Amino acid sequence: MVTESVAGKTTNTRGAIDLLDISQAFLSHGNPLPVLDRVSLSVQPGSFVSLVGPSGSGKSTLLRLAAGLDRPLTGRIYVDGHQVTGPDPSRGLVFQDPTLLPWLTVAQNIGLGPQVQGHGDDPIWRSRVESMIELVGLEAFSEALPAELSGGMAQRASLARALVTRPEILLLDEPLGKLDALTRSTLQAEIDQLWHRQGFTALMVTHDVEEALLLSDRIVVFSARPARVLEDLTIALPRPRTRDAPEFRQLRRDILGLLS
Repeated sequence: MVTESVAGKTTNTRGAIDLLDISQAFLSHGNPLPVLDRVSLSVQPGSFVSLVGPSGSGKSTLLRLAAGLDRPLTGRIYVDGHQVTGPDPSRGLVFQDPTLLPWLTVAQNIGLGPQVQGHGDDPIWRSRVESMIELVGLEAFSEALPAELSGGMAQRASLARALVTRPEILLLDEPLGKLDALTRSTLQAEIDQLWHRQGFTALMVTHDVEEALLLSDRIVVFSARPARVLEDLTIALPRPRTRDAPEFRQLRRDILGLLS
C-alpha cells in the first residue's frame, strides 16, 4: 500500500529495515577478521539512508546482510517484522558494476526478474518493462547489448532491472562509484527522481559525502573496521539540494571531520 505525501512524494508504507546487534567476521589467513561490531540500525519505510565510512569498514557487508546474501555472525535482521533468512524479490540490489548479462539485450536484462518469476509473457509485465526503459531514458537502446552501452547507460539499465519488480527496498552498493563526474551527477538526480516516484526505501553505501547529502534523509557514519556507528545524522535540508548552500557545506565539513 502506498500513500501520497503533501510534498508530492510517493511513500511506501512497507519496507522497514531493522538490524539488531549485528556482528560479522571473515577468515583472513586462517584467523577471524572482525568487520562489524554489534551494529544496530533502523530504517523507516520510504526513507533514504546512506552509509559512509572508511574503505573496508563493513558498509557493503552490512548491505549484503540486509539483502539476505550472507548471514550475520551474531544478531538478527528484520524487514517489516519478518526475519531475513535469504534473498527476496521485495529487496532490489544494485552493485557498483552493472552486472548485466552480456548476451541479453537491454530490454531482456531489465525484464530478467519478471522472466525468472514466470511473468515474461504477461502483457502487464511487458508493459511495465517498457515503461521502466522509458523512465531511465533507454528507449533508443532497448535492443542494444551491454557492450554497446556507455557506463552510465549500463548503470541505468541495472537500476531499471532492480526496480521493474517494484521492490519495497532498494539496496545500493556504491552504484555510481565508477562513473565520471558529469554522468554521476546526472544519475544522482535520476535516482532522486526514481525514489520520489516509486516510494521505495533506499539504503545506499557511498564514499562520496556530497552524494549522500544530496540524496539522503539520514547519513550513518561508520568507524574503521570493525565498524561501529559513530554518528546517525538526520539531514533536514530542503529538496532539491545544492552543493553551494551554506548548510550543505557545513554538514559536509562535519561529516568529513567525523571520518578523519
